[in-house]
Amino acid sequence: MNLTPDERRIRAALEQIETPMYDISAAVREQRARRGRRIPLRSPQRILAAVLAAVLLTMTAAAAVMQFSGGWHAIFGSGVTLPEGIALPLQTSQTVDGCTVTLEDAIVSSSSIAAIFSVQRTDGAALEDQVEFGDILLSVDGAAPQSPHIAQSVYDPDHPEIQYSYQEYEYFGGQEDEEISLTFAVDPIRHIEVQGPLTSEIDLAALYGAQPLALAEESSDTALAAAYAQQDFAAVPLPLDSRAPDIRFAGMSFRGDSLYLALSAPVEGASAEVSALLDTRTGESIPSDSGSSFGQAEGMLQYYETRFPGITADDLPYLQPQITYTFPLPLTPETLTFSFSTAPVAAYAHNMDLHLPDGTHVTRISVSPIGIQLNGTCHAAPNWQRPTISLLLQDGTTVSTNAYATGITSSDSDPAANFDISYEYKTGAHSRRFLPLSDIAAVTIDDMTITIAE
Repeated sequence: MNLTPDERRIRAALEQIETPMYDISAAVREQRARRGRRIPLRSPQRILAAVLAAVLLTMTAAAAVMQFSGGWHAIFGSGVTLPEGIALPLQTSQTVDGCTVTLEDAIVSSSSIAAIFSVQRTDGAALEDQVEFGDILLSVDGAAPQSPHIAQSVYDPDHPEIQYSYQEYEYFGGQEDEEISLTFAVDPIRHIEVQGPLTSEIDLAALYGAQPLALAEESSDTALAAAYAQQDFAAVPLPLDSRAPDIRFAGMSFRGDSLYLALSAPVEGASAEVSALLDTRTGESIPSDSGSSFGQAEGMLQYYETRFPGITADDLPYLQPQITYTFPLPLTPETLTFSFSTAPVAAYAHNMDLHLPDGTHVTRISVSPIGIQLNGTCHAAPNWQRPTISLLLQDGTTVSTNAYATGITSSDSDPAANFDISYEYKTGAHSRRFLPLSDIAAVTIDDMTITIAE
């Protein structure tokens, strides 16, 4: 039997509810079967029973369908819009080591998939500062797992008892009326413990005098990693050597008018950075102006470098590094899997050959309730501008969009670059909107208009 979108949503919502001694799924099937044939009700008692059953079924389905995760507002703000029928409320949880991980809601379309997860302690206690979600891989119909191309987590200090994470995936090949099976594999979730800043009695003047290092102001990450690898400061003691023996003082350099200090650590595990300098002349701490991380060529070591502008070699005898450590501690030590099946909601995908005036070549467009995605090529210029995209809705209104992920790859031999742009619909300056395909009449790319046909 072909089900309407509303019937599929109701069925999916009801099948998540477990009630003893009563098979709701069978009741739903029976109610749908009754719609297909007329059965006379021969007594007032049967009429009343039927009315009460219908009211109960309607109220239960409405409550299940409308009970969406609070993560939508937590992640996208109070202006987010999520019309009924786009998201599937799942509320599927697993508990391990005193923490409950929940697959809250999902949007599954025939060209993209999004999901909201949450983590909270089973005793309701506050989560300590930021919680870091690991990679959440998605497999559709048993295909090779893929990582999200958008992952966004939010920690709200006003609600420290729960943290949400939004994951968005590319997907191609689903049909609106055909169910697909989805499996999410949630890697261990970690609490991030921060210690510091801790003052270290490193003699910066002596170290710089023994191994001075001068680099160009615009040195590449590769050049910096190679230069620091040549400096030998392995014996320099750090404040938490007993707990993090693999974190080492990697080196120091002057570039332009700034002092740079670097620490090294293995790619996985604890990390640290020189977050400030204690000026013993004044007793005040000088915070770092900026910081960056980059890897060693072999990929096993990570450097964390911080910048202190206005510092000269004459200041070094009076400065002591203050180091901040970051320790990832597992909340859920094992990978958790969440599986369900559903039919995708409608989306639009179309291969095209669209040439824009600036030389951008759009080869594919997809429009789903989650957003718009363009694929194609553009000129590999640093000042290349993304196309301006807006939506024309069926009611005649226009909705602006905002690019929230861009990937451009180029090569020295090719003057053009491949680009991949995802757009979000905007309700306001900084909010988010989700739209059913039936609401969208056309997409405008610069001055080109593409009519959307379901």
